[in-house]
Amino acid sequence: MVYRIAHFADTHLGYAARCRTNKYGVNQRVMDGLEGFKETVTNIVDAEVDLVLHGGDLFHRSAPGVGEIAIARQQLERFAKNGIPVIGATGNHDYATDRGKSSATAAVHDHDRKIDMVTGAYKKFHPTSGLNIQVVSHAGLIGLNRVVPTPVDGEISIFMTHGAAQVPGSEVFTCVDSPGEAVVGFDLLSAPWAATLLGHYHKRGPLPGFNQGPTGQVWYAGSLLRRGFSDPPCGRGWLLIEVQDDNSVVITPQNVGQRAQEDLLIIDAAGLTGADVEERIRANLSTVDLSTEPILRQRVINCPVAVRRGVDTHALREFTDRALIWQLEFFRPPLGDFVSENVDAPGSSIATAGGADLPATWNTWFDGYANSVSLPDVQRSEVAESGETLLRQVSDKVETITDVPATVLTSTPETAEIL
Repeated sequence: MVYRIAHFADTHLGYAARCRTNKYGVNQRVMDGLEGFKETVTNIVDAEVDLVLHGGDLFHRSAPGVGEIAIARQQLERFAKNGIPVIGATGNHDYATDRGKSSATAAVHDHDRKIDMVTGAYKKFHPTSGLNIQVVSHAGLIGLNRVVPTPVDGEISIFMTHGAAQVPGSEVFTCVDSPGEAVVGFDLLSAPWAATLLGHYHKRGPLPGFNQGPTGQVWYAGSLLRRGFSDPPCGRGWLLIEVQDDNSVVITPQNVGQRAQEDLLIIDAAGLTGADVEERIRANLSTVDLSTEPILRQRVINCPVAVRRGVDTHALREFTDRALIWQLEFFRPPLGDFVSENVDAPGSSIATAGGADLPATWNTWFDGYANSVSLPDVQRSEVAESGETLLRQVSDKVETITDVPATVLTSTPETAEIL
């Protein structure tokens, strides 16, 4: 008889972005996450699985709002009402770093309803005869608490955790996340598990190099909600894991709906006027159905400040008013492309450098400062190099949109519908 398991992760309930709120004052991206969570639960219940696994980062913050906790509890209790047990890991976003505080997942743990969230370092479960699920949470991957479990002889052993897989050179291992990213070591990945199910990296799919031979399959569930353009493009949803009669494991991705998100064709502004750039932006926008309230990003490269000022950004914002997020980013030309008459002469103050070549201005200013305070040579070279490197990194980018703190949910008619 086939044993069916649903695995999803990185729901990040409470995640918000800089966008409009609904009529009840709730950030629309928060609502997107809650609606996607509800759809996922519905799909899993309809699939008649035997067990649900959540791979961590249930919440976006370790101290979620009351509304987020209430919605998470009621959705997880839908599994309990349908006789489906839930096992969940604590991810780095769920994890409470302050001593004496509980992790966010503790708020939904309910053993009597068979909703078991692993808030400690490690726990082993036996949901059915011959099958064990071993869960290492964020606390079990860091510091002195690091846990290295092993498969059980004579049983089907499935391993679940939340972290960045230690695969040198892989985009997974080079991803940057906060707070407190943890590493899933090669010793954990290479053990002969029937399947390894991971949360943390937001791109769903198998982990290259670990899906053949004795280690079985290694999969990331991906995020349930794409968090802007920092998350890689891919399908969002959950994984159906089927343990066959011959003890083999078949993993199949299952999708849920997502808000439309478009990364418009990059515009090279070299040799163009501001009016030319604006015309090309409008041409790109004409290819998008704005009635779906999509998330849009337009990047313009090789765009000096003088050209950028010729773009009517206010008119473009009015034109894109129906988009949920309109993200317009301008990038200056590389520093070497500036001609001398467009660069201010190096001065004695970084604050008054204007459009100057900032690294060159830094070096001129720093030499004088280092001499005035008699900075030792060993420190002088390190500080000078660090300052120049940082200024080269930040001088390219001009405008972008960043996340904002999540809106605290209140009891409203619309959030009640989500429940």
